[in-house]
Amino acid sequence: MTMSDMPTNTDVLVLGCGAAGLSAAIEAADLGLKVLALESEDELAGSTRLSAGHCSFYGTGIVEGSREEFAADLRDSHHGDDDPKLVELYLDHVPGAYRRLVDDLGFHYDKSLQLAHMRRAWMHELSGNVRGGAEIGRLLEVAARQRGVDIRVAARARRLIRDDAGRVVGADVETKDGNVTILAAKGVVLATGGFTRNLALMTNFGGPNGARMLPIGGSGCRGDGLIMALALGAATSFISAGVAPTGPAEPKTQKGSLVAYCGAVLLNSDGERFANEAGMYSDVSVAALKQEDETIFQIYDETVREAYKNSMWGRVLTGFPEFKSDTLEELFDQIAAERRFDAQAAVATLGRYNESVRRGHDPEFGRDHMVGTAGKPTEITTGPFYGIITVPGTTQNNGGLKVDDGLRVIDVFGKPIDGLYAAGEIVGGFHGNGYLSGTHVGMALVFGQLAGKAAAGLAKA
Repeated sequence: MTMSDMPTNTDVLVLGCGAAGLSAAIEAADLGLKVLALESEDELAGSTRLSAGHCSFYGTGIVEGSREEFAADLRDSHHGDDDPKLVELYLDHVPGAYRRLVDDLGFHYDKSLQLAHMRRAWMHELSGNVRGGAEIGRLLEVAARQRGVDIRVAARARRLIRDDAGRVVGADVETKDGNVTILAAKGVVLATGGFTRNLALMTNFGGPNGARMLPIGGSGCRGDGLIMALALGAATSFISAGVAPTGPAEPKTQKGSLVAYCGAVLLNSDGERFANEAGMYSDVSVAALKQEDETIFQIYDETVREAYKNSMWGRVLTGFPEFKSDTLEELFDQIAAERRFDAQAAVATLGRYNESVRRGHDPEFGRDHMVGTAGKPTEITTGPFYGIITVPGTTQNNGGLKVDDGLRVIDVFGKPIDGLYAAGEIVGGFHGNGYLSGTHVGMALVFGQLAGKAAAGLAKA
Protein backbone atom coordinates (compact mmCIF):
# COMPACT_ATOMS: atom_id res chain seq x y z
CA MET A 1 0.00 0.00 0.00
CA THR A 2 1.26 3.45 -0.84
CA MET A 3 -0.13 6.89 -0.13
CA SER A 4 -1.15 7.21 -3.77
CA ASP A 5 -3.56 4.26 -3.71
CA MET A 6 -5.11 4.81 -0.27
CA PRO A 7 -8.67 6.07 -0.79
CA THR A 8 -9.43 9.41 0.81
CA ASN A 9 -13.21 9.16 0.51
CA THR A 10 -15.68 6.38 1.26
CA ASP A 11 -19.24 5.91 2.43
CA VAL A 12 -18.53 3.89 5.59
CA LEU A 13 -15.15 3.80 7.31
CA VAL A 14 -14.57 0.79 9.58
CA LEU A 15 -11.65 1.02 12.00
CA GLY A 16 -10.46 -2.43 13.05
CA CYS A 17 -10.73 -5.73 11.17
CA GLY A 18 -11.54 -8.30 13.83
CA ALA A 19 -14.85 -10.15 14.02
CA ALA A 20 -16.80 -6.96 14.75
CA GLY A 21 -15.18 -4.76 12.12
CA LEU A 22 -15.33 -7.28 9.30
CA SER A 23 -18.95 -8.09 10.17
CA ALA A 24 -19.84 -4.39 10.05
CA ALA A 25 -18.06 -3.99 6.73
CA ILE A 26 -19.93 -6.93 5.19
CA GLU A 27 -23.34 -5.61 6.22
CA ALA A 28 -22.68 -2.07 4.99
CA ALA A 29 -21.38 -3.38 1.67
CA ASP A 30 -24.44 -5.61 1.24
CA LEU A 31 -26.58 -2.51 1.60
CA GLY A 32 -24.88 -0.95 -1.40
CA LEU A 33 -22.34 1.31 0.28
CA LYS A 34 -18.69 1.81 -0.49
CA VAL A 35 -16.74 0.50 2.52
CA LEU A 36 -13.13 1.02 3.54
CA ALA A 37 -11.92 -1.19 6.43
CA LEU A 38 -8.61 -0.35 8.10
CA GLU A 39 -6.54 -2.63 10.32
CA SER A 40 -3.76 -1.12 12.40
CA GLU A 41 -1.70 -4.33 12.41
CA ASP A 42 -0.12 -6.35 9.61
CA GLU A 43 -2.58 -9.22 10.04
CA LEU A 44 -6.36 -9.21 10.10
CA ALA A 45 -8.74 -10.62 12.74
CA GLY A 46 -7.10 -9.18 15.87
CA SER A 47 -7.92 -10.96 19.11
CA THR A 48 -10.48 -13.12 17.30
CA ARG A 49 -7.66 -14.81 15.39
CA LEU A 50 -5.97 -15.84 18.66
CA SER A 51 -9.12 -17.26 20.24
CA ALA A 52 -10.83 -20.65 20.07
CA GLY A 53 -13.68 -18.85 18.30
CA HIS A 54 -16.43 -20.25 20.53
CA CYS A 55 -19.74 -18.38 20.34
CA SER A 56 -22.58 -18.67 22.83
CA PHE A 57 -25.91 -18.66 20.99
CA TYR A 58 -29.45 -19.91 21.46
CA GLY A 59 -32.16 -20.72 18.94
CA THR A 60 -29.80 -22.46 16.53
CA GLY A 61 -31.19 -26.00 16.49
CA ILE A 62 -27.89 -27.38 17.80
CA VAL A 63 -28.76 -26.92 21.45
CA GLU A 64 -32.22 -27.02 22.95
CA GLY A 65 -33.12 -24.17 25.24
CA SER A 66 -35.21 -21.06 25.41
CA ARG A 67 -34.40 -17.38 25.19
CA GLU A 68 -35.39 -17.11 28.86
CA GLU A 69 -32.91 -19.79 29.92
CA PHE A 70 -30.11 -18.24 27.90
CA ALA A 71 -30.94 -14.80 29.30
CA ALA A 72 -30.83 -16.15 32.85
CA ASP A 73 -27.37 -17.63 32.28
CA LEU A 74 -26.14 -14.37 30.77
CA ARG A 75 -27.31 -12.35 33.73
CA ASP A 76 -26.00 -14.90 36.20
CA SER A 77 -22.54 -14.70 34.63
CA HIS A 78 -22.78 -10.88 34.74
CA HIS A 79 -23.56 -11.15 38.46
CA GLY A 80 -26.83 -9.33 37.83
CA ASP A 81 -25.09 -6.11 36.83
CA ASP A 82 -24.95 -5.06 33.17
CA ASP A 83 -26.55 -2.75 30.62
CA PRO A 84 -29.99 -4.38 30.16
CA LYS A 85 -30.63 -2.78 26.77
CA LEU A 86 -27.48 -4.36 25.33
CA VAL A 87 -28.31 -7.75 26.78
CA GLU A 88 -31.77 -7.50 25.21
CA LEU A 89 -30.21 -6.37 21.93
CA TYR A 90 -28.04 -9.49 21.87
CA LEU A 91 -30.97 -11.73 22.77
CA ASP A 92 -33.14 -10.15 20.08
CA HIS A 93 -30.62 -10.67 17.29
CA VAL A 94 -28.70 -13.88 18.09
CA PRO A 95 -30.96 -16.25 16.09
CA GLY A 96 -30.96 -14.04 13.00
CA ALA A 97 -27.23 -13.35 13.23
CA TYR A 98 -26.56 -17.08 13.49
CA ARG A 99 -28.60 -17.76 10.36
CA ARG A 100 -26.69 -15.01 8.55
CA LEU A 101 -23.37 -16.65 9.47
CA VAL A 102 -24.46 -20.13 8.45
CA ASP A 103 -26.63 -19.39 5.42
CA ASP A 104 -24.62 -16.59 3.81
CA LEU A 105 -21.09 -16.45 5.20
CA GLY A 106 -19.89 -20.06 5.16
CA PHE A 107 -19.90 -20.83 8.89
CA HIS A 108 -20.47 -24.47 9.89
CA TYR A 109 -21.39 -25.60 13.40
CA ASP A 110 -22.29 -29.12 14.54
CA LYS A 111 -21.56 -29.18 18.27
CA SER A 112 -21.78 -27.07 21.39
CA LEU A 113 -20.18 -27.14 24.83
CA GLN A 114 -21.41 -26.49 28.35
CA LEU A 115 -19.13 -24.47 30.60
CA ALA A 116 -19.54 -22.68 33.92
CA HIS A 117 -22.68 -20.54 34.40
CA MET A 118 -24.43 -22.56 31.68
CA ARG A 119 -27.52 -24.67 32.29
CA ARG A 120 -27.27 -25.82 28.68
CA ALA A 121 -24.47 -26.23 26.12
CA TRP A 122 -24.79 -22.74 24.62
CA MET A 123 -21.18 -22.44 23.44
CA HIS A 124 -20.99 -23.32 19.72
CA GLU A 125 -17.80 -24.66 18.16
CA LEU A 126 -16.91 -24.50 14.47
CA SER A 127 -16.95 -27.84 12.65
CA GLY A 128 -13.83 -29.58 11.43
CA ASN A 129 -10.16 -29.55 12.35
CA VAL A 130 -9.85 -25.76 12.26
CA ARG A 131 -8.34 -23.12 14.51
CA GLY A 132 -11.59 -21.54 15.61
CA GLY A 133 -10.93 -17.81 15.78
CA ALA A 134 -8.55 -17.83 12.82
CA GLU A 135 -11.19 -19.61 10.74
CA ILE A 136 -13.77 -16.96 11.69
CA GLY A 137 -11.35 -14.29 10.54
CA ARG A 138 -10.72 -16.13 7.27
CA LEU A 139 -14.41 -16.61 6.51
CA LEU A 140 -15.23 -12.97 7.23
CA GLU A 141 -12.32 -11.69 5.16
CA VAL A 142 -13.40 -13.82 2.20
CA ALA A 143 -16.99 -12.58 2.51
CA ALA A 144 -15.90 -8.95 2.80
CA ARG A 145 -13.61 -9.07 -0.22
CA GLN A 146 -16.28 -10.83 -2.27
CA ARG A 147 -18.55 -7.87 -1.56
CA GLY A 148 -15.98 -5.31 -2.66
CA VAL A 149 -14.88 -4.10 0.77
CA ASP A 150 -11.52 -2.32 0.46
CA ILE A 151 -9.39 -3.77 3.27
CA ARG A 152 -6.06 -2.18 4.23
CA VAL A 153 -3.56 -3.31 6.86
CA ALA A 154 -0.89 -1.33 8.74
CA ALA A 155 -3.21 1.68 8.72
CA ARG A 156 -3.71 3.03 12.23
CA ALA A 157 -6.37 5.68 12.85
CA ARG A 158 -5.17 8.28 15.35
CA ARG A 159 -7.86 10.96 15.46
CA LEU A 160 -11.52 11.27 14.48
CA ILE A 161 -12.64 14.23 12.40
CA ARG A 162 -15.80 16.25 12.97
CA ASP A 163 -17.49 18.76 10.70
CA ASP A 164 -18.76 22.15 11.85
CA ALA A 165 -22.06 20.58 12.98
CA GLY A 166 -20.22 18.13 15.25
CA ARG A 167 -20.80 15.05 13.12
CA VAL A 168 -17.98 12.52 12.77
CA VAL A 169 -16.98 12.55 9.10
CA GLY A 170 -13.72 10.62 8.99
CA ALA A 171 -10.35 9.97 10.57
CA ASP A 172 -6.69 10.88 10.38
CA VAL A 173 -4.80 7.68 9.61
CA GLU A 174 -1.14 6.80 10.09
CA THR A 175 0.45 4.48 7.51
CA LYS A 176 3.98 3.30 6.79
CA ASP A 177 4.10 5.78 3.92
CA GLY A 178 2.81 8.76 5.86
CA ASN A 179 -0.41 10.18 7.21
CA VAL A 180 -3.67 10.54 5.31
CA THR A 181 -7.10 11.99 6.06
CA ILE A 182 -10.01 9.76 5.07
CA LEU A 183 -13.55 11.14 4.87
CA ALA A 184 -16.63 8.96 5.36
CA ALA A 185 -19.90 10.26 3.91
CA LYS A 186 -22.20 8.06 5.99
CA GLY A 187 -20.47 7.02 9.18
CA VAL A 188 -17.46 5.65 11.07
CA VAL A 189 -17.55 2.32 12.92
CA LEU A 190 -15.09 1.87 15.80
CA ALA A 191 -14.08 -1.79 16.10
CA THR A 192 -10.54 -1.34 17.35
CA GLY A 193 -10.72 -3.77 20.28
CA GLY A 194 -9.84 -3.07 23.86
CA PHE A 195 -6.83 -1.65 25.69
CA THR A 196 -5.18 -4.68 27.30
CA ARG A 197 -1.89 -3.79 25.57
CA ASN A 198 -1.89 -0.27 27.02
CA LEU A 199 -0.37 -0.48 30.49
CA ALA A 200 -1.24 3.13 31.35
CA LEU A 201 -4.95 2.57 30.60
CA MET A 202 -4.99 -0.83 32.33
CA THR A 203 -3.53 0.73 35.48
CA ASN A 204 -5.65 3.87 35.28
CA PHE A 205 -8.94 1.99 34.98
CA GLY A 206 -7.99 -1.27 36.70
CA GLY A 207 -5.77 -0.19 39.58
CA PRO A 208 -2.78 -2.29 40.72
CA ASN A 209 -4.28 -5.55 39.45
CA GLY A 210 -4.46 -4.06 35.97
CA ALA A 211 -0.68 -4.25 35.79
CA ARG A 212 -0.58 -7.84 37.14
CA MET A 213 -2.56 -9.34 34.25
CA LEU A 214 -0.57 -10.68 31.33
CA PRO A 215 -2.01 -9.29 28.05
CA ILE A 216 -2.52 -12.10 25.54
CA GLY A 217 -5.03 -10.53 23.15
CA GLY A 218 -4.39 -8.91 19.79
CA SER A 219 -1.34 -6.66 19.45
CA GLY A 220 -3.60 -3.84 18.28
CA CYS A 221 -5.52 -3.67 21.56
CA ARG A 222 -3.90 -0.40 22.60
CA GLY A 223 -7.09 1.54 23.22
CA ASP A 224 -6.87 3.59 20.02
CA GLY A 225 -10.61 3.73 19.41
CA LEU A 226 -11.34 4.44 23.06
CA ILE A 227 -8.86 7.33 23.15
CA MET A 228 -10.20 8.83 19.92
CA ALA A 229 -13.78 8.65 21.18
CA LEU A 230 -12.89 10.04 24.61
CA ALA A 231 -11.36 13.02 22.85
CA LEU A 232 -14.85 13.76 21.47
CA GLY A 233 -16.47 13.54 24.89
CA ALA A 234 -17.65 9.93 24.68
CA ALA A 235 -19.02 8.28 27.81
CA THR A 236 -17.84 4.92 29.12
CA SER A 237 -19.68 1.96 30.61
CA PHE A 238 -18.33 -0.58 33.14
CA ILE A 239 -14.83 0.42 32.11
CA SER A 240 -13.20 -0.23 35.50
CA ALA A 241 -15.22 -3.34 36.29
CA GLY A 242 -14.29 -4.55 32.81
CA VAL A 243 -10.58 -4.65 33.58
CA ALA A 244 -10.47 -8.26 34.67
CA PRO A 245 -8.43 -11.38 33.96
CA THR A 246 -9.62 -14.15 31.69
CA GLY A 247 -7.65 -17.41 31.61
CA PRO A 248 -4.15 -18.48 32.66
CA ALA A 249 -1.23 -17.80 30.30
CA GLU A 250 2.43 -18.80 30.12
CA PRO A 251 4.45 -15.60 30.64
CA LYS A 252 7.48 -16.32 28.42
CA THR A 253 5.50 -17.14 25.29
CA GLN A 254 2.31 -15.24 26.25
CA LYS A 255 0.36 -18.34 25.22
CA GLY A 256 -2.97 -19.01 26.89
CA SER A 257 -3.60 -22.44 28.40
CA LEU A 258 -6.87 -24.09 29.44
CA VAL A 259 -5.59 -27.62 30.17
CA ALA A 260 -7.70 -27.51 33.34
CA TYR A 261 -10.82 -27.88 31.18
CA CYS A 262 -9.50 -31.28 30.10
CA GLY A 263 -8.55 -32.39 33.60
CA ALA A 264 -5.46 -30.55 34.88
CA VAL A 265 -5.20 -29.64 38.56
CA LEU A 266 -4.30 -26.04 39.45
CA LEU A 267 -1.92 -25.36 42.33
CA ASN A 268 -0.48 -22.24 43.93
CA SER A 269 3.10 -21.70 45.06
CA ASP A 270 2.34 -23.43 48.34
CA GLY A 271 1.47 -26.60 46.44
CA GLU A 272 -2.21 -26.25 47.30
CA ARG A 273 -5.32 -25.99 45.17
CA PHE A 274 -7.04 -22.60 45.37
CA ALA A 275 -10.12 -22.80 43.12
CA ASN A 276 -12.55 -25.12 41.39
CA GLU A 277 -10.80 -26.00 38.13
CA ALA A 278 -14.15 -26.68 36.46
CA GLY A 279 -15.35 -23.13 37.13
CA MET A 280 -15.21 -20.11 34.86
CA TYR A 281 -11.58 -19.56 33.85
CA SER A 282 -11.86 -15.88 34.71
CA ASP A 283 -12.98 -16.81 38.24
CA VAL A 284 -9.91 -19.03 38.55
CA SER A 285 -7.66 -16.12 37.54
CA VAL A 286 -9.40 -13.80 39.99
CA ALA A 287 -8.75 -16.35 42.73
CA ALA A 288 -5.09 -16.51 41.69
CA LEU A 289 -4.76 -12.74 41.96
CA LYS A 290 -5.90 -13.01 45.57
CA GLN A 291 -2.95 -15.27 46.39
CA GLU A 292 0.27 -13.81 47.76
CA ASP A 293 1.91 -15.03 44.54
CA GLU A 294 -0.47 -15.13 41.57
CA THR A 295 1.38 -17.99 39.83
CA ILE A 296 -0.83 -20.86 38.64
CA PHE A 297 0.84 -24.26 38.28
CA GLN A 298 -1.11 -26.53 35.93
CA ILE A 299 -0.43 -30.21 36.65
CA TYR A 300 -1.65 -33.05 34.43
CA ASP A 301 -0.85 -36.50 33.08
CA GLU A 302 -0.65 -38.12 29.65
CA THR A 303 -4.39 -38.84 29.55
CA VAL A 304 -5.24 -35.18 30.11
CA ARG A 305 -2.60 -34.04 27.65
CA GLU A 306 -4.05 -36.20 24.87
CA ALA A 307 -7.57 -34.94 25.61
CA TYR A 308 -6.36 -31.35 25.42
CA LYS A 309 -4.53 -31.93 22.12
CA ASN A 310 -7.78 -33.16 20.59
CA SER A 311 -9.85 -30.19 21.78
CA MET A 312 -10.38 -26.81 20.12
CA TRP A 313 -8.52 -25.24 23.03
CA GLY A 314 -5.56 -27.51 22.36
CA ARG A 315 -5.50 -26.58 18.66
CA VAL A 316 -5.46 -22.86 19.44
CA LEU A 317 -4.06 -22.37 22.95
CA THR A 318 -0.80 -24.24 22.50
CA GLY A 319 2.94 -23.69 22.05
CA PHE A 320 3.80 -23.14 25.73
CA PRO A 321 6.82 -24.88 27.38
CA GLU A 322 6.04 -27.88 29.58
CA PHE A 323 7.87 -29.63 32.38
CA LYS A 324 7.82 -33.41 31.95
CA SER A 325 8.77 -36.33 34.18
CA ASP A 326 7.94 -39.99 34.77
CA THR A 327 6.80 -39.34 38.34
CA LEU A 328 4.92 -36.55 40.07
CA GLU A 329 7.68 -36.24 42.68
CA GLU A 330 10.34 -35.63 40.02
CA LEU A 331 8.04 -33.23 38.18
CA PHE A 332 7.46 -31.14 41.29
CA ASP A 333 11.21 -31.05 42.03
CA GLN A 334 11.84 -29.75 38.49
CA ILE A 335 9.27 -26.99 38.96
CA ALA A 336 10.64 -26.07 42.42
CA ALA A 337 14.11 -25.69 40.93
CA GLU A 338 12.82 -22.91 38.68
CA ARG A 339 10.12 -21.20 40.75
CA ARG A 340 9.10 -21.00 44.40
CA PHE A 341 6.94 -24.08 44.77
CA ASP A 342 6.31 -26.45 47.71
CA ALA A 343 6.93 -29.81 46.05
CA GLN A 344 6.23 -31.84 49.20
CA ALA A 345 2.86 -30.18 49.76
CA ALA A 346 1.99 -30.67 46.08
CA VAL A 347 2.47 -34.46 46.39
CA ALA A 348 0.01 -34.54 49.28
CA THR A 349 -2.44 -32.29 47.40
CA LEU A 350 -2.47 -34.57 44.34
CA GLY A 351 -3.03 -37.54 46.61
CA ARG A 352 -6.11 -35.91 48.13
CA TYR A 353 -7.36 -34.83 44.72
CA ASN A 354 -7.07 -38.32 43.24
CA GLU A 355 -8.87 -39.76 46.24
CA SER A 356 -11.72 -37.27 45.79
CA VAL A 357 -12.03 -38.26 42.11
CA ARG A 358 -12.28 -41.92 43.13
CA ARG A 359 -14.96 -41.06 45.67
CA GLY A 360 -16.89 -38.95 43.17
CA HIS A 361 -16.93 -35.80 45.30
CA ASP A 362 -14.44 -32.99 45.85
CA PRO A 363 -14.94 -31.71 49.42
CA GLU A 364 -12.39 -28.88 49.05
CA PHE A 365 -13.61 -26.96 46.00
CA GLY A 366 -16.52 -28.95 44.58
CA ARG A 367 -14.87 -30.10 41.37
CA ASP A 368 -17.35 -32.89 40.68
CA HIS A 369 -17.35 -32.24 36.92
CA MET A 370 -14.65 -31.85 34.30
CA VAL A 371 -15.83 -28.40 33.19
CA GLY A 372 -18.88 -26.48 34.31
CA THR A 373 -21.52 -29.12 35.01
CA ALA A 374 -20.39 -31.47 32.23
CA GLY A 375 -18.20 -34.57 32.32
CA LYS A 376 -16.28 -36.14 35.18
CA PRO A 377 -12.72 -35.35 36.28
CA THR A 378 -10.08 -38.05 36.00
CA GLU A 379 -7.29 -39.08 38.35
CA ILE A 380 -3.81 -37.74 37.61
CA THR A 381 -2.08 -41.13 37.57
CA THR A 382 -0.97 -41.97 34.02
CA GLY A 383 2.65 -41.05 33.34
CA PRO A 384 4.46 -39.22 32.03
CA PHE A 385 3.37 -36.19 34.01
CA TYR A 386 3.44 -32.56 32.93
CA GLY A 387 3.40 -29.08 34.40
CA ILE A 388 3.08 -25.52 33.13
CA ILE A 389 3.89 -22.33 35.00
CA THR A 390 1.20 -19.76 34.20
CA VAL A 391 -0.16 -16.46 35.53
CA PRO A 392 -3.53 -14.72 35.19
CA GLY A 393 -3.81 -13.47 31.62
CA THR A 394 -6.33 -11.23 29.95
CA THR A 395 -7.57 -11.53 26.39
CA GLN A 396 -10.09 -8.70 26.56
CA ASN A 397 -11.67 -5.76 28.33
CA ASN A 398 -15.31 -6.22 29.28
CA GLY A 399 -15.96 -2.49 29.59
CA GLY A 400 -15.60 0.34 27.10
CA LEU A 401 -17.61 2.96 25.29
CA LYS A 402 -21.23 3.62 26.13
CA VAL A 403 -23.56 2.97 23.19
CA ASP A 404 -27.31 2.98 22.65
CA ASP A 405 -29.32 0.13 21.17
CA GLY A 406 -28.46 1.42 17.70
CA LEU A 407 -24.73 1.00 18.49
CA ARG A 408 -24.29 4.79 18.36
CA VAL A 409 -21.56 6.07 20.67
CA ILE A 410 -23.04 8.20 23.48
CA ASP A 411 -21.35 11.28 24.90
CA VAL A 412 -21.01 12.28 28.56
CA PHE A 413 -24.26 14.26 28.34
CA GLY A 414 -26.22 11.23 27.17
CA LYS A 415 -26.49 12.30 23.54
CA PRO A 416 -25.43 10.24 20.49
CA ILE A 417 -22.28 11.39 18.74
CA ASP A 418 -23.59 11.82 15.21
CA GLY A 419 -21.92 9.58 12.65
CA LEU A 420 -20.03 7.42 15.18
CA TYR A 421 -20.81 3.74 15.88
CA ALA A 422 -19.01 1.04 17.84
CA ALA A 423 -18.99 -2.75 18.00
CA GLY A 424 -16.99 -5.54 19.58
CA GLU A 425 -14.64 -5.31 22.53
CA ILE A 426 -14.63 -1.52 22.51
CA VAL A 427 -18.29 -1.53 23.62
CA GLY A 428 -18.96 -1.49 27.35
CA GLY A 429 -22.00 -2.64 29.29
CA PHE A 430 -22.99 -5.91 27.68
CA HIS A 431 -20.75 -8.08 29.89
CA GLY A 432 -21.25 -5.81 32.89
CA ASN A 433 -19.54 -7.23 35.96
CA GLY A 434 -18.84 -10.65 34.50
CA TYR A 435 -18.57 -12.73 31.39
CA LEU A 436 -20.22 -15.80 29.89
CA SER A 437 -17.83 -17.96 27.87
CA GLY A 438 -18.40 -17.58 24.15
CA THR A 439 -20.10 -14.19 24.30
CA HIS A 440 -16.97 -12.16 23.55
CA VAL A 441 -16.69 -13.37 19.96
CA GLY A 442 -20.46 -13.88 19.80
CA MET A 443 -21.12 -10.27 20.77
CA ALA A 444 -18.53 -9.04 18.27
CA LEU A 445 -20.28 -10.89 15.43
CA VAL A 446 -23.82 -9.87 16.40
CA PHE A 447 -23.08 -6.24 17.27
CA GLY A 448 -20.76 -5.94 14.27
CA GLN A 449 -23.60 -6.89 11.97
CA LEU A 450 -25.89 -4.37 13.65
CA ALA A 451 -23.34 -1.55 13.60
CA GLY A 452 -22.72 -2.05 9.88
CA LYS A 453 -26.43 -1.87 9.17
CA ALA A 454 -26.81 1.19 11.39
CA ALA A 455 -23.99 3.05 9.62
CA ALA A 456 -25.49 2.15 6.25
CA GLY A 457 -28.92 3.19 7.45
CA LEU A 458 -27.64 6.67 8.08
CA ALA A 459 -27.90 7.21 4.33
CA LYS A 460 -31.63 6.52 4.49
CA ALA A 461 -32.37 8.57 7.60
